[in-house]
Amino acid sequence: MIRQELHQHRVAYSILITGLFCFAIALFGAWPNVVLQRYLAVFLSIFYFTWGVATHLKSQTITSRVVFEYGIVSALAGLLLCLMTL
Repeated sequence: MIRQELHQHRVAYSILITGLFCFAIALFGAWPNVVLQRYLAVFLSIFYFTWGVATHLKSQTITSRVVFEYGIVSALAGLLLCLMTL
C-alpha cells in the first residue's frame, strides 16, 4: 500500500525528501549560529505545511481536518526544533 502511494506521488515525495535533506544540511551548517537555526526551523515548518496543503490540493483530497493536522504537526516540529537551540 505504501509503495503504491509513493509511486503515485513520487514527485511530491521527492520534493519533500529533498527539502528535508537540504534543511538538515543547512541546520548543521548553521551551527553555532542559534538565530539562523531558529529561522531555519520556522522555514521548515512553513515548507512542510505548504507542501502538505499543496499536495492535497493537487490530489483533490483537501479538507479542513487535513489543513489543521498539517498546521499542528508543522507548528510542533518547528517548536521542538527551536527548543533544541536553547
